[in-house]
Amino acid sequence: MKQRYSPYIIGASLLISGSIITGLANADIETPAHKRAKVMAKKLDTNNDGLITLDELTSRQDQRFQHLDRDRNGTLDKSEFNARMIAMFNRMDMNGDGALDDNEMSQIKQHHHGKMNGKTGQHNS
Repeated sequence: MKQRYSPYIIGASLLISGSIITGLANADIETPAHKRAKVMAKKLDTNNDGLITLDELTSRQDQRFQHLDRDRNGTLDKSEFNARMIAMFNRMDMNGDGALDDNEMSQIKQHHHGKMNGKTGQHNS
């Protein structure tokens, strides 16, 4: 399964790196998006040589794949692929009934809104 998606992952990664490089070329415009792009580019440049190689670019995807491949067999089955989504759903399902109701969705929105405004852990009333 890994090999089937590798060309798509590499293509998407190259597209993202091209966007980052374009953003860095216009570095005289310091917007929050440019600052995030610079931080991401620095994270991708693991050997700090100022260049992002294909190996550096794909190593993050390899790490993500390894994190998802819980049984370490080199493939992802449905349960491994969905494990993070299931864990997230279970965290949001505060009453444990297997469904997200209006109250739970409201609390999720408040939490997300707080994060966006730099108020993590605080809920708006």
